[in-house]
Amino acid sequence: MTAHALSRPVRRTRRPYPTYRADAYGAAAAKPMMEMNTTPLIDVLLVLLVMLILAVPISTHQTQVDLPQSRGSTSDVRLVTLTVDASGQPYWDGTPVDTPTLRQRLGQSPAQSEQPVVRFEPDPQASYDAVVHVIALTGEAQVENLAFIGNERFRQFGK
Repeated sequence: MTAHALSRPVRRTRRPYPTYRADAYGAAAAKPMMEMNTTPLIDVLLVLLVMLILAVPISTHQTQVDLPQSRGSTSDVRLVTLTVDASGQPYWDGTPVDTPTLRQRLGQSPAQSEQPVVRFEPDPQASYDAVVHVIALTGEAQVENLAFIGNERFRQFGK
């Protein structure tokens, strides 16, 4: 070899990926892994457990509701119409009544064996105070069968 060939640096080519020796990892690296990967299984089981924990209180939650018992045909029930006109005057089955008379008639309703259904139908232009006063009288008389009729006709506030 000449001196010129020894003084010239040797170029080494770089490989695009590192090279590893087969014996660097030992004999176990060359064999396929024989154990099952349990991580996805554990993840799925944890999700199912959380769903079960959240679903159990929902299925055990109960709301007690006292539903009315059937008393035969509905034609046997007496209907009473209680209205309040735009001036605030209450009417019992179309007859104008004052507060003491209304209180007396409402007081007779719970004493009867078959309580009548009091259908309350205030005028849409009736004052709030007059309507609340009649509702308070029905509450004081302990009327159990009070039905509100025509609620969709009430005036819309703010328009």
